[in-house]
Amino acid sequence: MSFDEVIGKEFSFYGVDNEAFKLGKLVFEAVEDENDGYRSCLGSVEVKDPSGLIFFKRSLARVKVVATEVGDFDGYHLVDVADGHVWLRFGTDHCDDYYPCFIFDYSPKKA
Repeated sequence: MSFDEVIGKEFSFYGVDNEAFKLGKLVFEAVEDENDGYRSCLGSVEVKDPSGLIFFKRSLARVKVVATEVGDFDGYHLVDVADGHVWLRFGTDHCDDYYPCFIFDYSPKKA
């Protein structure tokens, strides 16, 4: 299953390992596309082999994968279906047209 096929759907979320994240039985990696030494953006989201990666054994939450374009941000959110918490935000920040920036922001809930 490609990442495009999970957009708009709900999955059990098992956390992140570097730029990889687990949704149900699927593992994806957000891959940065470096334009040069200062500029970067989200290049692609690829299916990843989970070997050697560490995720929680129990699901942290049920999340919906949402494509998002808000202000200068263009990317994706993993949104908790129970309370709206954004567990993960990744994509490209275009706040400076000359220096776009790759974003991968994991935000666990506070205890």
